[in-house]
Amino acid sequence: MKKFLLFCLGAVSLLGFTSCLTVNAKKVVEAPYMPEPVQKVQTAVEVESEFLIHFSKTDKPVIDGNFDEWANLDGIHVRRMVYGGTFNPENADGLFVYRSDGEYLYLYADITDDDARTNNYEISQAWRGDSIEFFFGTDLSAHKFYKPTDVRVRIASNSKEDIFDVKVGINDVLTNNQDIKVAYVFTDTGYKIEAALPFSAIGGKAIKAKDRVRGDFQINDADGGKERIGLIHWNSKADNTYLDASSWGNGRVVPLK
Repeated sequence: MKKFLLFCLGAVSLLGFTSCLTVNAKKVVEAPYMPEPVQKVQTAVEVESEFLIHFSKTDKPVIDGNFDEWANLDGIHVRRMVYGGTFNPENADGLFVYRSDGEYLYLYADITDDDARTNNYEISQAWRGDSIEFFFGTDLSAHKFYKPTDVRVRIASNSKEDIFDVKVGINDVLTNNQDIKVAYVFTDTGYKIEAALPFSAIGGKAIKAKDRVRGDFQINDADGGKERIGLIHWNSKADNTYLDASSWGNGRVVPLK
């Protein structure tokens, strides 16, 4: 009788455990989330050695969905597949570019996605749908756990018709900061984003020319309107950027030419 009771309790526990791992929009999914592998994962890819922040106190981009101010600026190609198969230039390729005027950090992202969609998740779970993330910090000391000047920013679209209907999360918390401006434009090949974020909202420490910084970039790809099937970074080879600042790469502030 005791053996039978223990077996029943074990079966109930196993059932509870598997139900906790059920993946759907109504349940919270804890990161790191790993889908079933569909093909061999690319473990090595050539990447830029550092990212640049193009600095000018007077030349500032306007966040309006017109991306001319970003033309010909050096950026980072985000092509390191953490999971989701080998790199495909027609799906989940990405270019990220930074600018700054000392008070704001400006971001441009040009994402190639053959099935780009809006994102219906709450911001803390929006990594499960099409979205981008960037990781930024000004503390150059060796550290793993986030310092107050380290930040994770997630950007996702709510609408294909309204380019300004966007949700922004800072360290997994939805922000309604009116000083943050974002335009999210769907294109024939994916989507483009430009954003302006005051340093007061992302760590509080402004930057200037010749400063060194730290960071990484991420693309979340969820083809078919399902769970994320592709995770792509610039620098880190693992799904650890959201909790391990030591996995980020190096950046440098340079004068805008």
